Amino acid sequence: MDTLERLKKLLTQVYDGEIDTTDITEETRVVEDIGMKSIAMLYMAMEIENEFNVSLTNEDLPKMRTVGDIVKLVEERM
Repeated sequence: MDTLERLKKLLTQVYDGEIDTTDITEETRVVEDIGMKSIAMLYMAMEIENEFNVSLTNEDLPKMRTVGDIVKLVEERM
């Protein structure tokens, strides 16, 4: 499973299955398109760290504007 598919799975977990990830692409914006709030972003960051065994900092959160940004950040840290 590639990074994007694993992130989609995490999004489903973060939103307790209430989000349809079939249309999510790397261009999908996490705030504008998904509607992610800051608390969900923090939870998502923790889940990303656990899933991918990477470390994220508070400075990384503002960089995570699109799903593609998250993919790139994760792959850089792996």
